Amino acid sequence: MSQAESEVKYPTDLIPRLAAIIHGEGFPNGERARLKRMGIGGPTPLSYHRFLLRHVPERWQGEQQALAWRTLITALARQHQNPHNPSVPFGSALADCGYSELRLESLLAAEGRVLATLTLRATTRLAAQRARCNWKDIAWLLFARDDETRERVNQRIARDFYRVSSTGGQAVETA
Repeated sequence: MSQAESEVKYPTDLIPRLAAIIHGEGFPNGERARLKRMGIGGPTPLSYHRFLLRHVPERWQGEQQALAWRTLITALARQHQNPHNPSVPFGSALADCGYSELRLESLLAAEGRVLATLTLRATTRLAAQRARCNWKDIAWLLFARDDETRERVNQRIARDFYRVSSTGGQAVETA
């Protein structure tokens, strides 16, 4: 394990680097296109396996994380530019894009393949608006494995959503 890998505590910590790799000048357009077309089911392109093996430490490539990685990598590839902006919470970006409260409620209540599908839909909305946000929030949503962690993630996303939507699209500064 490299020093960089040992400093990464959670899979979510990899997201900024993965986003930069997928949207970097050196990343082949054909590879990105194959990742973009990949869904949460069906045949998996070799591009996905190659990307995962090169850029995700082996300890996070287990069956339990497989759907989360597939969803994240597909969603990242569908964006128009490097979509990671740590200063814009995911919930705020959704509110700015006109994402509905009903859709947010469905997203935050979902699990498994439904969560993966709804996450792809939400991130497709971000891509259509060319919105950038903190993709670590999205990763936490997908990788949360216990009820307590999931509830904290849901609360953070909902609060960020309502901070924007309650002010008519203007982010609210909090202390």
